[in-house]
Amino acid sequence: MTNLSYSEERTVTTHVRRRPERHLPFMPYGFVPLFGLLVLLWIGMGPFAKHIIEQTATRSAEQTLAANGADWARPVVSGQWVWLEGQPPTPMEGEQIIALMRASQTPTWWGSAAPVTRVVERFGTSVITPTATRKPEWTFRLADGVLNLNGNVPNETTRASLVTTAEGLIDAPRIASVADFLTVTHVAADPAYAEVALKGIRAVGSCDRGVATFLDEEFSLRCELPQSGVAALQQVIASPQPVGRLGNVDILPNEAVATCETSLSDLLGMTHIQFAPSSAAIDPSSSALLQSVADAATTCPGTLRIEGHTDSMGSANANELLGDARAEAVRAALIARGVPAERLLAEGFGARKPIDDNTTAEGRAHNRRIEIRVVRASD
Repeated sequence: MTNLSYSEERTVTTHVRRRPERHLPFMPYGFVPLFGLLVLLWIGMGPFAKHIIEQTATRSAEQTLAANGADWARPVVSGQWVWLEGQPPTPMEGEQIIALMRASQTPTWWGSAAPVTRVVERFGTSVITPTATRKPEWTFRLADGVLNLNGNVPNETTRASLVTTAEGLIDAPRIASVADFLTVTHVAADPAYAEVALKGIRAVGSCDRGVATFLDEEFSLRCELPQSGVAALQQVIASPQPVGRLGNVDILPNEAVATCETSLSDLLGMTHIQFAPSSAAIDPSSSALLQSVADAATTCPGTLRIEGHTDSMGSANANELLGDARAEAVRAALIARGVPAERLLAEGFGARKPIDDNTTAEGRAHNRRIEIRVVRASD
């Protein structure tokens, strides 16, 4: 019989099963960027578009209307679309305000951009007030053989009358053609205004070069012509004016202009008006020269422009300011010597118009100068 021992060794094998860690599947992680894009899209289509883009379009539309006096129109904005409501005074004004609104630009981080992408009109019937408050205005300019007619007239009959009168003055090469830029629009249909316009055409038609204007109910004329035509032009100007007032009239006989500019050029070419260095203070030694210039200026026709020029030393901005200041100082000196203030203009050119070499002391001295010219009809 076999004896069993309690000390018998036993081998025990333990099997351990490891439970795998839980991981989220791949798909939820893949949707994270997509979710972010959806959030950005929601912001762009929702609050951002409503409060930024739409506000910009609204502000642009309102500014365009205000800048062009279109108080008859009201913008209705959605995103970058604008619906214009109202009744334009004329169909043309309605079309013009739509074109201006479509062309409007606004600054952005990446440059100018159009805040409004579409403009739709919801206009009612155009309403023309029976008694217009706006007054006709026009500018008739003759230059290089072309008589340009610009301005507004109340009807087609008035326009045709003005164009016919202008074409009757064609006499090449002085007047070779007429360019009609007159606009039929909402202005007072008063025959008195048409009469003044005809006067303007006849006046400027007497010139070699000239411009006649009727602005803010004031008639003005600047005209260059031979001395032989001055008397006839003066008769046209002296004719009764049924409406408005007579403004500035400069009749510039060619011979008198040439004599005047030659005289002033000779005076200022022989010796310069002297200033303190880098200053607009006139040196007392120039007093006699200024008196001679004033005497010559009183015999000149029309309006005179005093031009201040400098050398190129220093900054361009400083030279511009110095040229302005010296021209103004000479203007004040001539007024003090009896030249009427309304006949004198002052303008600084800095170093923009040299007549000599700025690399030499002598050249720079020539460039520091005052010139006086007759304001021409073409200016």
